[in-house]
Amino acid sequence: MVESTSVTRHDRRRKQTRALLVESACAFLASDIGSRVSVQQLADRADIGVGSFYNHFANKEALFDVAIAETLTEFGSFFDEACDGIDDPVVLFANGVRMTAHLLESHRVMAEIVMRLGFEYLAKDTALAPRAAAGLQAAADSGRLTIDHLDTALACTAGSLLGCLHLLAADPSLDVTRTVSALAAGLLRMFGLDDNTATAAASHPLTFPARRFGAPAPLPPARRFPDPHPHDRDSAGSRD
Repeated sequence: MVESTSVTRHDRRRKQTRALLVESACAFLASDIGSRVSVQQLADRADIGVGSFYNHFANKEALFDVAIAETLTEFGSFFDEACDGIDDPVVLFANGVRMTAHLLESHRVMAEIVMRLGFEYLAKDTALAPRAAAGLQAAADSGRLTIDHLDTALACTAGSLLGCLHLLAADPSLDVTRTVSALAAGLLRMFGLDDNTATAAASHPLTFPARRFGAPAPLPPARRFPDPHPHDRDSAGSRD
């Protein structure tokens, strides 16, 4: 019984340490330093030793891959919850566009990551892109939208979303709701929907579930970007 309890506590500590590292990676990816951060900096922000870092990830690239995948997967679940009960594929697509463009308000860290890494980031997407593809294909199969080439339609959607995020970030005075609804309606018209139906689909009520996501604490001002250590693997403690 004692051994079982000990293993459980150890597993819990490992899970907590891993979560801190993922949060650290997200915070740096959303900052100016991005993926140029060192392993030492990632470990420092997570308040763990570098040795503990290597107990969880082979290198910082592996950590970034996990951070990106988990962030997208969580947002995908957030989207599914928000759109539960909606069967119209056109409305589902419009909602996906609008919710993603609303990221600057609802999930700032993810928005910053998307804007900084752009298509490089979206190319790793295993959560949102398949949902968008399924929605577009379902709308095309139902005859509601005209999709001649699915990959091109996805590229147009992703490019429009990235542009909209940059536009909203650059001009805080813009009406976010009006801007993202106009984007969704414009994409629907591009895919063959008439103006009135596109406007109606892009105006469907959006519900944001009460979920805190993608919001790690900001980088500490006093040591926002500490100088990289000459050797990432050092003798720091390896407690987890």
